[in-house]
Amino acid sequence: MSPEPEARITVPLRDRWSVTLLAAVLAALPAVSVVLGGWSERLEPTPWVALLGVLVGTVLGYARLRALACHAIGMFAGLVLVTVLYASFLPTQSAIERVATLVRRIADWLAAAYSGGASTDNLLFAYSMALLALLLGYVAGWSVARTLAGWWAVVPTAAALLLNLSYAPPEHLPLLYIHLVASFALLVQANWLGRTARWRTEEVEFGLQRGTPYALANISVAIAIVFIAWRMPVGQVSRGVATAWENVAGPWQSVQTNFDRLFASLNPSPMASRGLTVAQTMAPRGSFELGDDPVMRVMGRDAAYWRAATYDRYTGRAMTTTQTTGERLERRQPLEGTMDADEGRKFVEYSVTMLAPSTSVIYAPDSPVTVSVPTVYEYRADRRDFALLRPMAPVHEQQRYSVLAAITTASIAELKQAGAVYPDWTRKYRELPVELPDQVRRESWRVVGDATNAYDAAAAIERYLRGMTYSTKVPVPPSNQDWVSFLLFNSKEGYCDYFSTAMTVMLRGVGIPARVASGYVTGDWDPMTQSYLVTERHAHTWAEVYFPRYGWVPFEPSASRPLPPRVEAPATPLSEEDWLRRLDTDPGLDTFFEDEDLFESGGVVILPPAQNGLGFSPGLIALLLLGTILVVGLLTTVFLWFRGISGLPLFARPYAQVVRLATWCGFGPARAHTPYEYAAALGRAVPAAAPPLATITEAYVAGRYGGRPPDAAGQLKATGVEARVILLRSLATGRVRSWLRDRIRELVARGQAT
Repeated sequence: MSPEPEARITVPLRDRWSVTLLAAVLAALPAVSVVLGGWSERLEPTPWVALLGVLVGTVLGYARLRALACHAIGMFAGLVLVTVLYASFLPTQSAIERVATLVRRIADWLAAAYSGGASTDNLLFAYSMALLALLLGYVAGWSVARTLAGWWAVVPTAAALLLNLSYAPPEHLPLLYIHLVASFALLVQANWLGRTARWRTEEVEFGLQRGTPYALANISVAIAIVFIAWRMPVGQVSRGVATAWENVAGPWQSVQTNFDRLFASLNPSPMASRGLTVAQTMAPRGSFELGDDPVMRVMGRDAAYWRAATYDRYTGRAMTTTQTTGERLERRQPLEGTMDADEGRKFVEYSVTMLAPSTSVIYAPDSPVTVSVPTVYEYRADRRDFALLRPMAPVHEQQRYSVLAAITTASIAELKQAGAVYPDWTRKYRELPVELPDQVRRESWRVVGDATNAYDAAAAIERYLRGMTYSTKVPVPPSNQDWVSFLLFNSKEGYCDYFSTAMTVMLRGVGIPARVASGYVTGDWDPMTQSYLVTERHAHTWAEVYFPRYGWVPFEPSASRPLPPRVEAPATPLSEEDWLRRLDTDPGLDTFFEDEDLFESGGVVILPPAQNGLGFSPGLIALLLLGTILVVGLLTTVFLWFRGISGLPLFARPYAQVVRLATWCGFGPARAHTPYEYAAALGRAVPAAAPPLATITEAYVAGRYGGRPPDAAGQLKATGVEARVILLRSLATGRVRSWLRDRIRELVARGQAT
């Protein structure tokens, strides 16, 4: 039996104020989170644009127009309003000139997107966020007004909010809690309005409360659920969760790469500025300050740069990373080629304990060999071409991982004699954009002077750049000027991003492979714990130069940091045979590899959690969402089952319960059905249920229309239970069996065709 389509149910406008208000709250929250993130200037109008979208969507949702016409009108009107708004932020001109200038900048941005270049126009980021806020607001307002479809207001706004909060500090998490409360209240209230409107149309009696008290009760229940989930203890990360995270994080990397490239000069989030997330593009940005918040504690014998990622392409406006290949590695699985790739290296083990809320990258000096957590190793043309090393699941506060790395011990004499025969895969590290000003190349050759080898050339450029002023309060280069040219010939001051990029470009200008690396400098030695304490102010970028046989070697062009230690005479490196022999005899190294207490759950050691102001950690988000969904689903199901039935007379309840169950299974009555006609149709669909259906239908008709309610209420209730059990067994499981049977037939047909 196929039920007839239901007619559209109209809810009076006076009853919709609550769902419209909740939709507005949901639409505004992602915009508020963007403003609080402080990504760029001109973001302040974004929440108001979101509310404007809700208003436009609500008005058009009530209009007697087709959906396609509503969407066309709403999007066109919103696009015009947002364009005029952001054009007004441009320098004083006539209104038409401002709009034309904004359109031209949009065209330049699209050209950069198409050509693979980078854009540093922050106004277009604010413009894009306003358009996104408008779209989210419109969808929320229109769906609630037209169909009371609350999920269209919940899911898109939740996705946008979570995406932004993943780059934000924990202080912004209350926005998520507000969103959860508003979502629960909206879904329950929208469902209630739709059901009560239908019951009024079908003249079904119901006795539960409604209106403002009911809406306030929903919000109270939602607050209680979120609070309980918030206070629940956080469990350990399982392998299943880690795998699921990787399935999401992997494809997201390419999206993030393009986003970073097209909005390269955004102000970094607190997570990114502390190196806890890695942007795929590095561009000049406005003034900033780094604090003293602890990031991690590193235990190891040798000081080193804690590298997170590298950048290989210079666009003239930014440093970006080109396409990478990801390889999944189990814990302690060696990175292929790192054990014997370069000469002049020794193996050193480090233990890293996170002190920051979380990180999505692994910090490792020089050439990482093994990591004690499951990771994804991203490289470019060659396995030795390191791009990024990230954990399968984020590493949270007070969790620890260990790294075995091959760090360089090459002496100055060895590097001077390395030669200039480079592998083919390093060719990209000598490439520069054709638009690079000739004066940059000429300045590079002038600084190199009479150097006869790559090391002397790199050291000369390093000294030259260290003679410039280091400052984190510098002007951003004009959009039409090359970044390095601006530093060398105009400002002559900058911070580490400026100097590492300039050294990389100048070295490439004289034919030496170079790249930019980002992460942290060594940190402060703590004699009490015999470890390096790395804080936010140690976040840094530097240059790395490739030497044949010795691999990548760090150089420090920023005067704010000391030069990396280098020895004059060659040292005797620890060979692979010596290392394996040492592994057999050194109990400390044996413990490093065999400690089964490390990372028992998805690869991380769970140490006692640090206390903070609110008592939660970012890992609570996943549990909070899952628990809330389960609790909300259970409570909603129970509520919907009993809603309206408790107020019915005893003789009418069995029939109402049968109708509700059958409707949930897709066999609801048509509006033209009488109770007898519907019971007969349902009995034909499920013959075993026909006798009890006839009994409860006869009692319902006699009591409601004949004024003769039956006396045996208990027996009638048992008959209703019998009918529901038969229907549930037949209708619900029948649908599953039918779906499986269809899939099996399809597979058999494909096999026969093959």
